[in-house]
Amino acid sequence: MIVKNEAECITACLESVKDADEIVICDTGSEDNTVEICKKYTDKVYTDYLWNDDFAQARNHALDKSTTDYVLIIDADEVLTDTIQSIKSVLNSGFMHKYKGMTFIVKTRVETIESCRIIKRTPEIRWHGAVHNVLAEDGSSESLKKQCYKSRFKIDSGYSPAHMKDPDRSLRILQKQLDISPDNTRYMYYIAREYISRRMLPENKERINEYLDLIIYWLEKYEKIAFFQDWTNELADALYCLGLAYIEKKRWHDAVLANMKSFLVLPTYKAPARFLEVAFTDMPGGHKYPAASMFWGAVAKQANNEGVAQIREIK
Repeated sequence: MIVKNEAECITACLESVKDADEIVICDTGSEDNTVEICKKYTDKVYTDYLWNDDFAQARNHALDKSTTDYVLIIDADEVLTDTIQSIKSVLNSGFMHKYKGMTFIVKTRVETIESCRIIKRTPEIRWHGAVHNVLAEDGSSESLKKQCYKSRFKIDSGYSPAHMKDPDRSLRILQKQLDISPDNTRYMYYIAREYISRRMLPENKERINEYLDLIIYWLEKYEKIAFFQDWTNELADALYCLGLAYIEKKRWHDAVLANMKSFLVLPTYKAPARFLEVAFTDMPGGHKYPAASMFWGAVAKQANNEGVAQIREIK
């Protein structure tokens, strides 16, 4: 774990993982009693890391302190809802030798994510990316993803009060990285998601239209580059989110095209098919196209979200 000023929520997290063989915590500069709380659960609390606006660097520092065969990654505002023993049972079973890691189902406030949360501790597997960092083997996240066992273990993710002490941290790091690498599509996607999250906060209700314009700006910029590169589940989600933004602007035609592209990128993704099913029953001018709606409804029923990174709840 990497932590900073998490005293309000870290106890619940540590209680959920207290049966682990080893708990390694890298504190990045807490000013509350986070360190004291952590020391009740482990003697491996390190305060030697100087925060540098780089999450991957901090996570790799914690990873370097680990000594076990497998490492479970969890944040201070998350709670493991399964037992450590049940996870060990899978790790110690005969088939895990074929895998380099294990994905968990992570439930956040707004989405359900399939996330790599257990890795085999090897020098080749490291964190990459200053913010919204990703685990990769020899620099390839796709390679590691293909070697992860898909478990049904669950983590409930909250929202740490510590974020409010530096609410612009992620945005600041993303903008800094984009200044360095202007064509980095991954950072474009995540800066758009940052604005999507901000629109959901009640305190930002006066700025929702401003954030909507920024979402469209960054996702359009992303799509112009990423659609002509290797297609990923991230691209599918970006196109779906762009479609949602377009529909708020009453750009029905653009919204439909964005969701059709999303489906082409990842045909197992239920969200864009469901969007299109509804869109063709609510066309501009009150027109309906029942044949198209029926087609996309059938597609949505067949879509199983296999390989989808963000499983959106469709109302």
